[in-house]
Amino acid sequence: MAESIAKRDRGEHLATTPSQPDQPGFRSAVSEAEVPRVSSASARAGSGFVAAAGKAKVEVLGVPRLSYGGAEVCFGRAEARELLALLAVSRDGVSAEGIAETLWSGEVAGRRLDSAVREINRAMRQAVGCAAGVRFVLKSGERRVLPAASFDADFWRFEDACKLASIADEDAVRVAALQEALALYRGPLLAGRDDLWVLPLRQAAQRQAADAAERMAELVRADDPGRAVDVLRLAVECIDPYSETLWCLLMSVQGELGRLPAVRRSFELLRERLAEIDAVPSPQARQVYERLVR
Repeated sequence: MAESIAKRDRGEHLATTPSQPDQPGFRSAVSEAEVPRVSSASARAGSGFVAAAGKAKVEVLGVPRLSYGGAEVCFGRAEARELLALLAVSRDGVSAEGIAETLWSGEVAGRRLDSAVREINRAMRQAVGCAAGVRFVLKSGERRVLPAASFDADFWRFEDACKLASIADEDAVRVAALQEALALYRGPLLAGRDDLWVLPLRQAAQRQAADAAERMAELVRADDPGRAVDVLRLAVECIDPYSETLWCLLMSVQGELGRLPAVRRSFELLRERLAEIDAVPSPQARQVYERLVR
């Protein structure tokens, strides 16, 4: 993700602070330069989730991390981290053939899969303190799967929240589901990993989070425009700094509140963000801005 917005606009644009460098374990493959920044708004609102009792907590929205009872679970082998990452974003599991095609190739794929499964089982047994025969990567038909009885993943909850928001009949239920989705989205999916299989999933999760922010802002806009502004600021800082849809909605709500200096600053920040990718505001975005400041 590009550098988060750190300049202030009458107290509206929130400074950000870098995440702490990674510690050895599930996150050890992530470079410090790739760690996303998290705004003070999300820190105040609370982010992430509390795993259900007796379950390991799997975080893949942002920097990957596996923990149990508050203690990080570490792996000594890269293939264990790779397999856990893939299974954590594949709720129904992945076949051995699919795992090999996605993660490894050649004759060693089967051995690497077996080694990864053993490493995950070993590390989890040590973390939980259970007997040597207990398995944490199970077979479901031809698929390897992380059982919901043993693992609680932020990505699974994120998908559930987005689905609930799309099917709920009551606005209050939609808002609560969208709030949960935004709280869970700490940053890009599997931040720091540049594997080709990750990229489309990362983009899809980003689109879901951006859509959640847009929908929530629209739902609360009439009764609580200040909350809508907070949601949209967080979205352009931490989810998609290049989304003209989010920026235009932010400027519109700021304009409704009579905050014209904030509108001007938001448009300037939009120009700065787009310049990072050699782009400029579209005619439609300029029209929104000019209509508001006229």
